[in-house]
Amino acid sequence: MQNWWISYFPILLIFLIFFLNRKESLSYLEARIKRRKGDREMQELAKRFLGKDVIANTISSGTVDGILKEVADNAIILEKDGKESLVNLDFVIRLREYPVGKNGKRKSIVVD
Repeated sequence: MQNWWISYFPILLIFLIFFLNRKESLSYLEARIKRRKGDREMQELAKRFLGKDVIANTISSGTVDGILKEVADNAIILEKDGKESLVNLDFVIRLREYPVGKNGKRKSIVVD
């Protein structure tokens, strides 16, 4: 009768899964409420970079770069090679100027 824990293990596993899902859903709801209000702080910080060549790191571990043209309604418009990209500021983690070398040209390799 030493195997009594086998019958309780699936029940504990189910409770653990429910707990983790609840935690994720609460964080999702908090982010959704914050988006509804709009993140004014990030908009104000992004306005500092208007007209500059920037790199925007997003939540999905992607990067978007280009010249920052406009900041409006919790989004930024980046232009690169004549094409415009629209990025939602809710998903931007980091916004910084594109590094340049000694001669003033963009660096080919950007290391964080």
